[in-house]
Amino acid sequence: MREPARRAASAAIVFAVTLAGAGAAAAKTERSATYSFEQAWPTALRHLRVDEGFTIVEKDAEAGYIVFEVKEEGKSFSGTLEVVRQKDRAGRAAVRLVLRIGDRPAYMEAGVLDRMLEKLRQEYGEPPPPPEQAPPPKARPKTPPKQ
Repeated sequence: MREPARRAASAAIVFAVTLAGAGAAAAKTERSATYSFEQAWPTALRHLRVDEGFTIVEKDAEAGYIVFEVKEEGKSFSGTLEVVRQKDRAGRAAVRLVLRIGDRPAYMEAGVLDRMLEKLRQEYGEPPPPPEQAPPPKARPKTPPKQ
């Protein structure tokens, strides 16, 4: 292989590896739920600490985040959970749960969030269905102008 071609190939490999690494570092798993922040926050905190056995490093209810540490196979991995206030399509209180655990597979994050949502259902029941929307008013037939 000629030198310029070899350099170009090397640069392409380095670029691809850099992109792959950046993508893995920015990985996160999200779930939305129709529970209020006041319901979701304490349940999420208890779930991480008691049910999952993670060490809580820092928490801020006002800002809606928890920093925690996962110990697995003799190694420590840091993670964060964001509990974001939002409204659902019907205008009801809801939350978006955003979980990141460094250097762990996405299925681990998904499992933690799925178990957290199950805990919310156990404690507060299923979220109520959205209210039925009133049917749109029927269009009145147009009457021809009077002559």
